[in-house]
Amino acid sequence: MPAEKLKLGVIGAGRVGTGLALGFAHAGYEVTAVASRSTASAQKLAQRISGARVCAPQEVADRADIVFLTVPDDAIEAVASSVKWRAGSACVHCSGAAELDTLKKAAADGALAGGFHPLHMFGDAGESPGALAGCAIALAGPHALVKKLERLARALDATPLRLPEGGRALYHAAANFSGAFAIALIQETIALWKKLGIAEADALAALLPLLRGTVDNVEKLGAAGGLGSAVARGDVGTLRRHLDVLAREAPESLELYRILSLRTIPLALAKGTLRQQTAKEITALLNFKKSIEDKK
Repeated sequence: MPAEKLKLGVIGAGRVGTGLALGFAHAGYEVTAVASRSTASAQKLAQRISGARVCAPQEVADRADIVFLTVPDDAIEAVASSVKWRAGSACVHCSGAAELDTLKKAAADGALAGGFHPLHMFGDAGESPGALAGCAIALAGPHALVKKLERLARALDATPLRLPEGGRALYHAAANFSGAFAIALIQETIALWKKLGIAEADALAALLPLLRGTVDNVEKLGAAGGLGSAVARGDVGTLRRHLDVLAREAPESLELYRILSLRTIPLALAKGTLRQQTAKEITALLNFKKSIEDKK
């Protein structure tokens, strides 16, 4: 079936379901049916897409060629198992971590089972239909289905990303370091600056240009080339002052700082700005600080 003739359905009208449905509709695909635990959410989404109707999950499966399950990960198997699937249709979950065995009921009914995970930090449910442009989308499933999913990803101006079988949990866990954990690190700075009397709004205003510049440098120069820090400069004195003030003023942040500093040493060596002897000195300093803390 030509991709342009595919009828798409969405079960789950939260941020992910809304983002995908609006993106597909904007790209010219027919989003024919929407279901959600919250009828109000489903209606709000359907009102934004010409021809879409709100219905029960079973009717979504009956009406659509490909159904995207954009429900919480822990609900995927239960939702997929509650529906009788047509042979030749497709049931596609949008989890980054779940494997396809969560869709075993759909596969047993004769549907194709697949995965379609946008590597994107979804914001408000009403964000732009083009918000997925440039992001990667991790695909899974049999070859015939993956080919269709690739076309759908490219229609969103996204980049298809194929993962080896069994690799989704590691892929998703790793992505947190560049997504949710990055936000946690921003909050770490805000909390530390609060000790200096800096308000959260002022902290964010100061940090966002730094973050954007960091990302720009990594895009231009790669991870190692974009690194800038006391470790990258081999500035042992500054590192010692950092460790001392954290031990004194924010001991709850010391171990995190120590671990992340150790992780930047290989990058600094790869960049070529850190000498091997200084790297050994920094490693010893960081590990010495841990040994002191462990003895307390």
